[in-house]
Amino acid sequence: MPTVTIRPDGDTAVGGFSNAPINAVLSDSNDATFTNNTSQNQTFIVSLDDVSLSGATFNSWNVTVRAKKGGKGNASCNARLFDSSFAVNSVSSLSVTSSSYFNYQFGASFPGGFSDSDADTLSIRLDTTGGTQVFIAEIFVTIDYTGVSGYGHDVNSLASANIGKVNTVATANIGKVNSVD
Repeated sequence: MPTVTIRPDGDTAVGGFSNAPINAVLSDSNDATFTNNTSQNQTFIVSLDDVSLSGATFNSWNVTVRAKKGGKGNASCNARLFDSSFAVNSVSSLSVTSSSYFNYQFGASFPGGFSDSDADTLSIRLDTTGGTQVFIAEIFVTIDYTGVSGYGHDVNSLASANIGKVNTVATANIGKVNSVD
């Protein structure tokens, strides 16, 4: 099954965290840029990229939080993936035990009927808990999906999964274009 990775593209709410805008430091795949809570028990919410997978079937998702603890002892946080209608609303309590950046992950299946317009409203909320400090270098969501069947060729660099119709004919009904399978 194909996958697509979506990353933060906007700050919805930011409590006491360093290095704003935090969506920029969380989406750049670089451990040298990070955010951390500057006081106890803080929250941020970031919106995620649009997926642009019209007609696809959304199978499952996996959230990755690249984090490390600050100070002595373990750190803890709750990470929640949700969409605007809360069809997806999953929280995971993460025990951050590493003093070096580590990928903490959780995931599940999408509910039936979940669409690209639903996926375009996905956000992540992170709450630091237990009075601990957490450093976060990256957050992203990997989505496993089944593309639309039909005409199976990319056109002008547009992925075939994103082509639903050609001149009002559904791609599922197109076998050849100009004698090309």
